[in-house]
Amino acid sequence: MIALVAVRPLVPRGTLLARRGLPSVILTRGLASAAFFGAEVYLPYLLIEEYQFPPTFAGLALTGGALSWAAAAAVQGRLGTRLQHRAAVRIGSALVLGAILLTLATSALHWPAAVAIAGWLFAGGGMGLLYPRLSVMTLAVSTKENEGFNSSAMSISDSLGGALALAATGIVFAAFTTTAESFAGVFALTAVVAVAAVAVAPRVSR
Repeated sequence: MIALVAVRPLVPRGTLLARRGLPSVILTRGLASAAFFGAEVYLPYLLIEEYQFPPTFAGLALTGGALSWAAAAAVQGRLGTRLQHRAAVRIGSALVLGAILLTLATSALHWPAAVAIAGWLFAGGGMGLLYPRLSVMTLAVSTKENEGFNSSAMSISDSLGGALALAATGIVFAAFTTTAESFAGVFALTAVVAVAAVAVAPRVSR
């Protein structure tokens, strides 16, 4: 709560209220970052602890997500205006939510690890779609007078979202008595954040 109060002067007016336009662009960036990175940190741990993956193979899940992120970013760049900004952000945030829900189901229902690993490819693809478009949208509505402020607000939202997610998931993970419950709690929390990103995504354009 203190962090949210402190960040208010550093982001556009209305960001925390999800006002249409730039405020929602900035907020979506933070929510997507919180959901993705908050879950990603625990994915290798899940594979090692619950599925006995060697650390090397557990890390390959993150490599797959990074590759799909790069591929999706390249694809959206080639599509250009054929894929509207708001559509890219909505699709990307939905992919991140879907991937986290698959990971949650894997941890809670003891599904095969391949489900979570495959799901994380979609998470990376979602981030590759929405991250570049949010940056472009921020600069598109900025003037020479405020482009520095707006770019800084985007970076602050990005960093703060990830930091708050890591702090919150750490508290949740430690609150349960079994590792299975802890993983389920972490992915449930990040799924809630991803739902918020999906809800705010349509408001990124006026």
